[in-house]
Amino acid sequence: MDKSIIISTASTMLVNIALALIALVGAYAVFYIQRAAAKVKAQTKHIEDTAARELLENALDDVLNLATVSVNAMEQTTAQAVRDKVKEGKADREELLELGRKVFREVKAAIAPEAQRVITQNLGSFDDYLTKCIEDAVLKVKRDDPYLTLSGALLDGIDEAKVKENTPGTAAE
Repeated sequence: MDKSIIISTASTMLVNIALALIALVGAYAVFYIQRAAAKVKAQTKHIEDTAARELLENALDDVLNLATVSVNAMEQTTAQAVRDKVKEGKADREELLELGRKVFREVKAAIAPEAQRVITQNLGSFDDYLTKCIEDAVLKVKRDDPYLTLSGALLDGIDEAKVKENTPGTAAE
């Protein structure tokens, strides 16, 4: 009977060891499955972030390009004439400001609602971003052609300076 007790005890011990090994393998399997799931989630989030970033960048580029084109078109067709009228006193500055509001409305109407939503989600306000784009485009137009806002005043000033230089006794003033 000693032999059967030893075999019974050894059998029980082997079953316990086998169960422990199965539990250990199961724990490792769960650990690696969770790790793989976390990796897949991270990759999915990265793909979503990349797609969202690309969508935002495309929307921002579209708004900037459309604002620049609209400002340049307005400058070519209307703005110079209005500035000249304001300078001559035939119109007030409000007409010039209305041109800016008109460009704003045209660009906002041309931009897809989805692009506006993406910009609002990421930057807080589509209208603020569009206003800044328009202001930047106006600044670039003025920088590219700084004489736009002067409309001949510079030439008048140069002519006056030449007259003073050529007039005796005024060159030292």
